[in-house]
This record gives sequence, C-alpha cells and structure tokens, in this order.
Amino acid sequence: MANRSWAMLGLAAALAGCAGAAAVPAAGGGGAADPAVQRGQAFAERRCAGCHVVGLDDGPASFGPRFRDLRVRYNALSLQRRFTEISQHGSGEMPPIQIGRQEAEDLVAYLETLQSEPPPR
Repeated sequence: MANRSWAMLGLAAALAGCAGAAAVPAAGGGGAADPAVQRGQAFAERRCAGCHVVGLDDGPASFGPRFRDLRVRYNALSLQRRFTEISQHGSGEMPPIQIGRQEAEDLVAYLETLQSEPPPR
C-alpha cells in the first residue's frame, strides 16, 4: 500500500510539471523540502523556462541546454562562476540576466537535485 502511495505522489508531481514548469524532485531526491532548492526552482521557472527545460521532463529545450544537462556539465563552483558571467555579459544568444549571489546559490541547490538521466517511467 505504501508503494502505491509513493507511486501516486510521483505521478502527481510529474503531472504538476506539465506545460513547461519543472516538477518538484521526487521523494528521496534529496532536497525537495530545502528552501534554497524551492527558491532556485521558482527562479528557474520564472526566469529561465522560456528558453531552457528547467525540470526533469524529457522535452527539447527551445534555445538553451536542459538544466539536468548543465548539472552534469558543471560542478557547483563552476555553476556559480557561470551564473556571474551570464549576469554580467550573457552567453551566446542569451542576453544578460540579473542573477544575484543568493539566487545563484539557490539555482545551484536546485540544479544539484536534478538527475542526469530522465526518471524511469
């Protein structure tokens, strides 16, 4: 019965992530209740989801790389540096987007909860 409840919770979280919004990391994902993760996810949905896939869904990104791929490409320190560069200069076709120190830390906390592979179906 408990497994069924977890399965329903996972399905509800996945459905909540439809329409381009990021799903909350699944239970056991390490950090879904962490306020920094929640703030980072909210920032990503608000400021980044127009061009990036910011959650765990498998859809193609409109312009920029998927956040779960960025998590594999960069470690926490290099992400912090990258967000500073983006805030000041943009990146390629990406215009500068103001990302404060706390917002960058929150984004890193959120990115660290993302899996490099899509969740099993």
